[in-house]
Amino acid sequence: MLRIENVKNGNVVTIHIRGFGERSNEIMEKYIRKGVKAAIDTLKEGAVYGGGIAKVAVAEKIRKEALHGNGKYVLAMEEFAKALEDAAKVISRNMGMDGEMAVSEMRKKIRSGEIDEGLLRSYPLEKSEIERAAETAIMMLRISDVLSAKPLVKRRVSGGGGGVIIYTSTGCPYCRKAKAYLRSKGVAFKEINVSQNPAALQEMIRKSGQTGTPVIDINGRIIVGFDVARIDAALKK
Repeated sequence: MLRIENVKNGNVVTIHIRGFGERSNEIMEKYIRKGVKAAIDTLKEGAVYGGGIAKVAVAEKIRKEALHGNGKYVLAMEEFAKALEDAAKVISRNMGMDGEMAVSEMRKKIRSGEIDEGLLRSYPLEKSEIERAAETAIMMLRISDVLSAKPLVKRRVSGGGGGVIIYTSTGCPYCRKAKAYLRSKGVAFKEINVSQNPAALQEMIRKSGQTGTPVIDINGRIIVGFDVARIDAALKK
């Protein structure tokens, strides 16, 4: 723990880092920078109770809202609340406490309104973590809607309109290989990234009958994955 207090000139502070080597110093510098930024953000925008209790409070709110929902969305909300509480359990275990007991005590404090948790955490940091988790959950629900909208029947698509279309996703290594191979063959193609495009994802599923990438449409002939032999065969026809 690094604590700085009674600084005479608050505009300029020098921190000397001593580690076990250059790599160690780099890691320490990285975390000190993150800590300083978190402290500045806290001073600007405030803090919330730490130790995982803020996550448990959000989980409690989600469960209350779930009482007014229905279907799979209620299940998704419950799973999201559970995931937030699991994160709080990990934090508690890292502090040497029993995770289940700690979260149970947090729930009691939140419901009674008698929160006396001494730990504080940057509000922007806590808010950012929960928002990112929520965005992931929403995207999963959207993908679920797409998958249930059409039967996953694999079929050959005729009348593809000509040309080559490759459906890709962010971070897919085989998508990169497939694109590089097509370029090496001098083949012009249209790339469609389905990661954040539900309509394009549904189109790809309709053509291929599955959700993996890449999917290559060569004049209506559908190729799933980076299959050089099938790509070459389709290009010859």
